[in-house]
Amino acid sequence: MQLLLAVTAALCVIILAARIFGLLATKIGQPAVVGEMVSGIVLGPTVLGALAPDFSGYVFSASVKPTLYVIAMVGLSVYMFLVGLEHEYHPGSRREKALPVVLSVAGVAVPLLVGAGAAWYIAAGYRPPGVSLPLFMLFVGGALSLTAFPMLARVLQERGMMHTEFGGVAVRAAAIDDAAAWCVLAVVSAIFIHGSWLASWQTIVPAVLFLTAAFVLLPRLFRGPMEKAVREGQVGDGLLVAILAMVLAAGWFTDYIGIYSVFGGFICGVALPRVPGFAQLLNARLLQVVRCLILPVFFAFSGLNTDLTGALNSTYVWTLGVLFVAGFASKFLSALSVMRSFRWGWGESAAMGGLMNARGLMILIFINIGLSLGLIEKELFSILVLIAVVTTALAMPLYRLHFNPAREETARQAFAAKHSSSVAQPSSSSAEAPSPAAGQTPLSGTTARTEPLVSSGRPS
Repeated sequence: MQLLLAVTAALCVIILAARIFGLLATKIGQPAVVGEMVSGIVLGPTVLGALAPDFSGYVFSASVKPTLYVIAMVGLSVYMFLVGLEHEYHPGSRREKALPVVLSVAGVAVPLLVGAGAAWYIAAGYRPPGVSLPLFMLFVGGALSLTAFPMLARVLQERGMMHTEFGGVAVRAAAIDDAAAWCVLAVVSAIFIHGSWLASWQTIVPAVLFLTAAFVLLPRLFRGPMEKAVREGQVGDGLLVAILAMVLAAGWFTDYIGIYSVFGGFICGVALPRVPGFAQLLNARLLQVVRCLILPVFFAFSGLNTDLTGALNSTYVWTLGVLFVAGFASKFLSALSVMRSFRWGWGESAAMGGLMNARGLMILIFINIGLSLGLIEKELFSILVLIAVVTTALAMPLYRLHFNPAREETARQAFAAKHSSSVAQPSSSSAEAPSPAAGQTPLSGTTARTEPLVSSGRPS
């Protein structure tokens, strides 16, 4: 009963704080998720623990934290399933297909290498005993290479930019980026748990079998029920139970083999067949509860492990600066270079560089797993949490330097004009048609498709 009282109080404090800080963030032009991330830090030892230690000690006692961790990780499995499910993108030309792949490869490889170099530089003061230098470098580089696909998609949806050429490239690149980062984390976890590259087959082989089974079996099992749900306009209890059981079973299995439940949920979402309209139906039943209850719990749990009371230490500040520059500059410049090489304008290219730096929730998941494994310690964890907040907060100002409301409307109309033309002329070779140039004047009398692929937050 004492545990129940404490956990209930903790959940109440967490969701109210997340809501308050989320609203404050939107007031200053930031996505709500930035405020929710900050709320987690405020509830931790940095602010609440320092100002009201007795209250903090009761609400977030040592007995409460494991319960919050279980709630957060189970909920994250469901959230990552929804993230994997909702991505739908249909590029027209070969050039459009190539750009997101090149953008994501550059956006992972360059920060991974630069971040690994930065990790080598700080390793003497931050590498935990028992963690090899190459593994430490790979983990830190992987963390800095992340882009938060769900947050990026949510921002673009709020701006009405999901169904534009720019939005399509951005979400596709971020999805590939996230998948690559999870692969890096899976390899790092397997090597660390089993002690060597050779011994990691005990995780990698089951993971490959799981991937194969998911992509072979799930489309066959779920396509019919999903299509029926769309025809009926609702997800029935039987299908919802089957989906939740699948996600939890996948989470259990991936946890058991050492690559964590969030990976299992994400793969299930990606593997399900693309049935138009189903993601929206399922989001209506699940996403709001997950976003308003479970994600704040995860942010709070991250904040409880984030202690910034020593942040004015010169060594701490220097390390923060090194990792921030390595992560931000490598992401921004790689995205800028790729976009320019595909003949996009400087404004769109800089906006893409800003959005690719939105690490948001994904880096917090990544580093929480690293902390639980012992790949990093709490001081470096706190630094990486700050980098997550700062780089995510910089994304929207950089985006808005180019995309004011008029340019957003132009992009929406250009996309609608192009795709309405493709529908009107199905016999034309539209698959090889070039993308409209940035800023091209759209045809009159067209309207943009703005159905959300993700749950909408507060409109900016």
